[in-house]
Amino acid sequence: MNVSRARLQFGIAAVGAISAALVIPGIASADPADSDSSRLVNSTCSFAQIDAAMHDVTPQLAARLDQAPERKAQLADFFSKSPADRQAVLDAHPQLKSRLDTVPTEGPAVEWRAKALTIAETCGNY
Repeated sequence: MNVSRARLQFGIAAVGAISAALVIPGIASADPADSDSSRLVNSTCSFAQIDAAMHDVTPQLAARLDQAPERKAQLADFFSKSPADRQAVLDAHPQLKSRLDTVPTEGPAVEWRAKALTIAETCGNY
């Protein structure tokens, strides 16, 4: 795998991680408009707002992202896109969309989703 492809795949995975900041934990809805990926696409928070909320809620993750400026720039680019362009990114990577729409029931992902709720509730305040 070449470096560009590896960076793209990591960037996509990072978008998945950050997207958790925009979703509300709980039972997955049957309504596609309520899916986690839909919330990511239609978020009104900018990346700067998400980043600021992340620094308050989960500083360890924010610090890791700060140490990877290229990855952080990829995420900023994703959140600078229009909802239609964000949807196109997810449509091009169905495995990411599937991961976003899977509600975890155990393990570290459950804890992350609790923090994500806080980020989602507060990102508009930054």
